[in-house]
Amino acid sequence: MATIYLYSQDERSKKESNFKGGLRAGFTASQISGDDLSGFNKFGAYGGAFVNFPLTKDLKWLFQFELNLIMKGSSTFATASSDGSISNTYILTLLYTETPFLVKWRLFKGIELELGPSINFLCYSAEKINGFKEPGRQSFNFYEVAIIAGVGYLFKSHLGVNLRWSSSIVPVRVPNFVYNRLQRKQFNSTLAMSLYYQF
Repeated sequence: MATIYLYSQDERSKKESNFKGGLRAGFTASQISGDDLSGFNKFGAYGGAFVNFPLTKDLKWLFQFELNLIMKGSSTFATASSDGSISNTYILTLLYTETPFLVKWRLFKGIELELGPSINFLCYSAEKINGFKEPGRQSFNFYEVAIIAGVGYLFKSHLGVNLRWSSSIVPVRVPNFVYNRLQRKQFNSTLAMSLYYQF
């Protein structure tokens, strides 16, 4: 009986150890597709917590759920043209709660690939032109549905680095004004880099 008990305790501890949790912190570079600007010029903060568990016995496939705060948006800086005129500055700041549902594939030597959807909710938004808020601008959707693809590297037993790309798969805003006779749907595009600690 003692042998059976010790074996069952050992098996239980192995199963429990397969469940991992952790924290991440980093930064983002983002843009809005469809706003007539280009480049990942808006920088912001990124952080949150995650938990994962194996989908296969060899631990190569995992499912990971996360709850993060992520800053997105768009920006451009004043530039002078040849005729001496100066363009307006524009800063759009969006803060979302982010809830990714990711499938992760462990390759080798700590390298992991990840892919999955994310459902995000808008907590804060502000548009500024030349430093002044634009209260009359059309608001963004309260929710965002996005796709995430990324790669991570666990370079120590508990510490790793992660690089992600994400994009909205439904518009975050459809402006009620027209650019050059074309009404453009707007989507978030974001690059995120973070350090994570896995318990």
